Amino acid sequence: MIEFISRPKLAKGWSYVLQTSQLAEALEVGGIDWQVSLNYWTPKVTGSILECHFWPPSSTILYPRFYIRAGAVPSTLRAAAQEALRELGLPQFIHWAKSFLALPEGSPRLTTEAYFDVSYTAEGLKITETPEFKSRVANPK
Repeated sequence: MIEFISRPKLAKGWSYVLQTSQLAEALEVGGIDWQVSLNYWTPKVTGSILECHFWPPSSTILYPRFYIRAGAVPSTLRAAAQEALRELGLPQFIHWAKSFLALPEGSPRLTTEAYFDVSYTAEGLKITETPEFKSRVANPK
């Protein structure tokens, strides 16, 4: 469920790709009922249209949650970016998010931050999952 939404006004010539209702429906259909914060933004580097951080429970917040940022693109790319997000990006994001819900309680994966990003540029769609630098767990040597 989306508990917080921030959507600042964009400069002329820019458009958000993700619609709040589109994300809410995808979360509901996917059975994802963890807390979600949704923040619209303009990435400094053009491309990120859906970025999600999985934050595990901590000493101050005792439940897992998703922090989502919905990016903007030049308006000339919006239609193509929306189609790519709808057809590929959003379904893959929901699959990624559901993988956390399927984990057994106490799973090490539920104690580590994770990251998912859908970027769109004139070259097309790119999806990134859990970059190594986003993890708080040290790499074993």
